[in-house]
Amino acid sequence: MSLFTRGLVASTALGLALATPVSAQTQPESTSMFAPANVVGGVIRLLVTYARVVADVKYGALEIDAKRGALTMRDLSVSGIGPDGKCTVTLGQITMNGISFWLAEDTRSRLDASDIVVSTNCFGRQAPVIGMVAGGDLIQISDLTIESTQTVGSGAASLAFEIVSPSIARIEGTADFDYFSLFSPDFFQKLNYTPDYSDPNYTYDSSAREPSFGVHGTLRAAHVSVENLGIWERMQPMIPPDMITPAAINEALQADPAVIDPAFTSQLATALNNFVATPGRVTAEIRPAKPVEISTTTWKTPQDAVAALQPVISNAAPTPPLPLIADPSDQTDPRAMGLAFATGQGVPQNIGRAIELLTPLQEDGEVALALADLTADSDAAASYQHALRAAEAKAIGAAAALDRAEARLATADLFKAQLAADADLPDTAFASVISLRDQARAYEDGQGAPRSYALAWRLGSLAAAAGDGPSQSLLKRIDQRFGNDPAWLAVRNAASDQALDDWTKQSLATRLAGK
Repeated sequence: MSLFTRGLVASTALGLALATPVSAQTQPESTSMFAPANVVGGVIRLLVTYARVVADVKYGALEIDAKRGALTMRDLSVSGIGPDGKCTVTLGQITMNGISFWLAEDTRSRLDASDIVVSTNCFGRQAPVIGMVAGGDLIQISDLTIESTQTVGSGAASLAFEIVSPSIARIEGTADFDYFSLFSPDFFQKLNYTPDYSDPNYTYDSSAREPSFGVHGTLRAAHVSVENLGIWERMQPMIPPDMITPAAINEALQADPAVIDPAFTSQLATALNNFVATPGRVTAEIRPAKPVEISTTTWKTPQDAVAALQPVISNAAPTPPLPLIADPSDQTDPRAMGLAFATGQGVPQNIGRAIELLTPLQEDGEVALALADLTADSDAAASYQHALRAAEAKAIGAAAALDRAEARLATADLFKAQLAADADLPDTAFASVISLRDQARAYEDGQGAPRSYALAWRLGSLAAAAGDGPSQSLLKRIDQRFGNDPAWLAVRNAASDQALDDWTKQSLATRLAGK
């Protein structure tokens, strides 16, 4: 496995290890020695001890906040690195927030570092050139920030980073994915590779054992922007003047149209010529009209990447990755405006305004789902009603919202919010064992019908009475969930009484027997 591949896998594992839970879940007591932040702190101390075998390592303080899952190291100094021992790195402060080994459904992690100084001797033979670019023997980075978020269930992920070197440049970027994964199409094939040593022509090939890794997913938006803070003024004297004329830049970027899109090279040439004329910023943006499916393991040439991503190169600051709403009081489309207020996308989030605009539209499945989330903390009963509507409308994600809402309600309140056992049902529900089973499942799941465990029990018990195995399992599932809760026992008894009444009135013994 190559150094790059190992680094890619290791960085992903580290990102997962440092993911912070946004939603509540079972974790060790934060003050315990086994709290993730305490464990990471212990590991860092151990690594420092081992690192002293090859370099001089010191730090001023290591502060751990186990409750917040945060760790701060101050005044780190690493010197004597490399064969000549002249490489030195110092760091004023580094903070990791959101350290957790118990990955939540929604996670967030952040790394902040400041006052970083790296000696140019760390770059070996390239040290003189890098020193000229840096303006001295030291490269100074005032701030470095890396922040990532991830939703485990959907695979959605985002990344934002910023690096600021006051005398060199500011580099920042973002990537926002609907779905993201590190993907290896040949992982198991390479893992199981067995060389044929009996072949007299066999030669060792490391690539035969090394899986290929790449990014696989759906990209919503991304950008990288570099702002000149002094690097160009140092580099320009080292470049022959005739190499940075517009004609020279245009010629240097000429490429075979089969290899790279001419429109892209023309755009890049324009941006570079503008930068030479007025050294400021170069920005590459990916702002597709709809999310783009990407899989970098299939890219063979630069043209493949450009064609898939369609980056836009300019000298402007990055543009917002979504449309912004100029007038939040506009009533033209209350649904769109309400959802924007709910998510804080395109307009500052305002839960009160979102609820006000969306409540009249609550029969819409997506709107009901949004209202369920908006009212979850303030009104559990109302949140559950909205979740019921969303699930009945088969809105994507509604079933999960329904389960979350139920977890916040007392059992008695849960049954009060659902249809009662004696609710009217259409005659078609009693047409056959299959009809009874399907309708019972619909009420159990809340998909296509409002969730009601009472009605699920009522109809399921009728099908179970005719020997239907799946319906018998349904009854056991519901019974096991609520156990001996008095509220459930009362509801179950009412549903059982109603089922006996149905059995007689609907002549189910005769109908289900096919007589």
